[in-house]
Amino acid sequence: MNESVTSPVFQRILCCVAQAATSDGALQRSLQLAQHLNARLQLLHVVPPIFVPPLYEAGLQLGGVNADALSRSQAEHARTALRTRIAHRHADATWRGTPLSDLLEVEVGTPVRVVLERVQRDDIDLVVLGDSGRRKQLDLGGLARALYSRASCPIWMQVDAPRRIERILVPIDGSESSALLLDRACDLARSFKARVHALECFVSPELYYGAGLDLPPTSLPYALDSLRNVEREAFEHFVENYAWQGVEHSFEFVDDDPARAILAAQEHYDLIVMGTQGRSALASALLGSVTWQVLRLARTPILTLRAPQRVLANA
Repeated sequence: MNESVTSPVFQRILCCVAQAATSDGALQRSLQLAQHLNARLQLLHVVPPIFVPPLYEAGLQLGGVNADALSRSQAEHARTALRTRIAHRHADATWRGTPLSDLLEVEVGTPVRVVLERVQRDDIDLVVLGDSGRRKQLDLGGLARALYSRASCPIWMQVDAPRRIERILVPIDGSESSALLLDRACDLARSFKARVHALECFVSPELYYGAGLDLPPTSLPYALDSLRNVEREAFEHFVENYAWQGVEHSFEFVDDDPARAILAAQEHYDLIVMGTQGRSALASALLGSVTWQVLRLARTPILTLRAPQRVLANA
């Protein structure tokens, strides 16, 4: 990592810690970001409350135990086990002189609700998650999917061991949010002395025609060429006139499905910065947004921005 600098990119980072070793990469990345950006760091693990059927609740209470007490006991056990594991696997890791294991907090509650409340209460401006190992599944009830659809702050999915951030890929689409995505990517690039590559994909209607479906009239190729040229010119005008402010950059306009193009290029980058539509979990699953397709299959860390306007205002 580069030397620590004071930066407005992220100032309050929350890392969601899971019981499995899949959190190790997220822990390492969170600590590196906090040290590099001189940011505050919180580690949080949430234990779902124990549900006891009403028929058994009375018997537990007679024994001086209830569901709340069992949940608290489970949380204390999780705290001890996780702190021990973190202390063992990250023995030399400290944040502002405090061992990483001592930063861990454990709460009882519904994970999504607890994390969202923490984000709002502490004005968190970045949540870091590890790979749950279930990204290729729909995982409709998972913490990650719920946060992507409901959290207002950026979400960083760390899917591998952290590496130096030198190349950042930013897929854009010509929408109003494209400049905001580039703003965030360039903030990071300046902090890490990285290079930014802007990518726009022209999606031809031909990609969505199934076998046996009649194509439009023969004028379609000419119409497509005209549309492609208009979009390419708009893209080139945008990136050439964008205020890069000294950030090394490049840009590319390709004919391809966006998710396929991003996944094919990911090996050349250390971070992908993408926007989301903020759809509900079910809608995202059914509609198959580009961002969610990439999140499910990527092997490169991804930073998603659901509400760039708010993110930039908090920076």
